[in-house]
Amino acid sequence: MKKLYNRMKVAYTVICCLGFTILFNGCKDDDTPPDCGCESETRTTIPESVNLIGQIAYKTQIDPQDDYYSNTFWIGYTEQNCSNCIHHMIVCNEDFLRNEFDDIIVSGEVVEVKFSGNLKKICELPVAFLADETFESIKLTSIERQ
Repeated sequence: MKKLYNRMKVAYTVICCLGFTILFNGCKDDDTPPDCGCESETRTTIPESVNLIGQIAYKTQIDPQDDYYSNTFWIGYTEQNCSNCIHHMIVCNEDFLRNEFDDIIVSGEVVEVKFSGNLKKICELPVAFLADETFESIKLTSIERQ
């Protein structure tokens, strides 16, 4: 009887220790930011003082084969002295644009904007693009129609 009691006591201790280990270590929040996407670390900041002018559009999925970041706002910027140097930025914080730019979702128009924000690495590069093109996510800090 005493052996059974001791075994139960050991089993109870093991279960309690295992439970506390899982509780305190297994449920820990991982504070490490992802290495890509809107919540990843900022790679570059475009300050307001630069007065960058680009074009904003809303990319819809017209072609069923092309779902690359569809149904999102994109900002395009072409460098002044390099017509092939095109920067494509997928907007992370679209709520920042709502009301002011909802009309281009319906119309499909492209609008010139002055913008600033934090550039982040996207998780998925397009299959084909030119060497002078970049694709990034942007968390806008300011934007206004031109």
